[in-house]
Amino acid sequence: MRTAAVLTTGLAAVAATTVPALAAAGAKATILAPTDGSTVTGTSVIVRGGYSAEASVREVRVALCKLNASDLCTAYLSNVDGTFVTSYKSLAATLSPNSQIAGSYTITGSNLDPGRYRAAAFVVTSDNPKSAPTTSTFTLQKDTTPPPTNAFITIAFGRSNWSVAAGGDCAIVPAGARTLEQNLQDLQSRGLKAQGGVILNRTDPTIRTCYQQQVLQPTWTDLTRMRESYGFTAVSQGMNYADMTKMTTDAQRFTESGATVPILNSKGFTRAWGMFNYPNNKMDADANRVVTKSFAFGRVYGTTVNTRAAVLTYPYLVKTVSVMGGRCNNKNLACYTMSVKNNQRTAPPSRLARILNPKANEWGVVQFYRVVEGSYGVMGGKDVAWDCTSTDWRNRWTSHPEIYCRNSFLEAIDGRSASATNADAAQVAVAWGRTPG
Repeated sequence: MRTAAVLTTGLAAVAATTVPALAAAGAKATILAPTDGSTVTGTSVIVRGGYSAEASVREVRVALCKLNASDLCTAYLSNVDGTFVTSYKSLAATLSPNSQIAGSYTITGSNLDPGRYRAAAFVVTSDNPKSAPTTSTFTLQKDTTPPPTNAFITIAFGRSNWSVAAGGDCAIVPAGARTLEQNLQDLQSRGLKAQGGVILNRTDPTIRTCYQQQVLQPTWTDLTRMRESYGFTAVSQGMNYADMTKMTTDAQRFTESGATVPILNSKGFTRAWGMFNYPNNKMDADANRVVTKSFAFGRVYGTTVNTRAAVLTYPYLVKTVSVMGGRCNNKNLACYTMSVKNNQRTAPPSRLARILNPKANEWGVVQFYRVVEGSYGVMGGKDVAWDCTSTDWRNRWTSHPEIYCRNSFLEAIDGRSASATNADAAQVAVAWGRTPG
């Protein structure tokens, strides 16, 4: 989903009607979407970006205007429902957090006609009326794609783990083991895309970081390449993967959640607002209250398909099946009783396929972690191990719950509904009319 157009009747008119003599000192608003020169499809536009100032920010205001052939404004959005007036008008955006010196903002214009638009955003602070505006010019075009079935599936990866690993330096085992990028290639060959949670302070520009001697995290370079090559969408899994139920102030809760959105936006992941993956599934009412201001949905672990009515009810939680590996499902094999963390047993691909067969106004979400193939290691050994060689899913096993066999992964994916729309959380939010705030 993208955002509404703003301001500017030509440089002279903007200077005359929208920029005061004294701009708010040190104040600035940025427009992250829609980007300048871009094309937006549909009848709604979401203008979103960040704001900062030296003094407390009272408002971020956005002006959205229709442009004529000379790129001059002919009418301004006066109400987010699509009403325009000929005189200059700006609208207050929704801030996250409210009345701080830095954060993010969003505003949506609906029922817009095709054409060229300009959006302008400026900051109002406690000590000065306006900052200089930031502008973005874009084209809105009619959506000619067939109407969706309104049944959605999302294929997700928890923490966007790069590969199975072991040891203090998270060496990939075995050498050449499957990576997240290869999983995305599997999906791409089927015409599918995925979204993954990103823990910002575990993500380095160029070095894959190691956690818990078994979790290898991708770099920003990896994530960017996967977005550009495979349509991968990053959503926030927290600034530090911190337990939000132990936080005592809204500032702490926002730092862990909403503050990640402008950072992800700056990295090119402008759809992160679609979902917040509560770290380790930890949440409470205070966390929900803060998170819903910056994100359309929050992830919560569950075992069933979501209904539209349920996810559009506060606190907008989306049940997500956390796909577990572990013990095999054949009672006649030693892997049926082997030692595995939390006594987890490998999830049947058919169970996952049922989640990926939603009906109209339903949304199925499955989340994988690290995907492996072949066999490695010894059952009961100190290192990670698995055996995915059997053609029968019931005989496959992995030594850790977050490791799942590739052949089971593909069997589940290939059992999906052919008519359901593969979407990320932001796409579902747009389709079902859910905006943060």
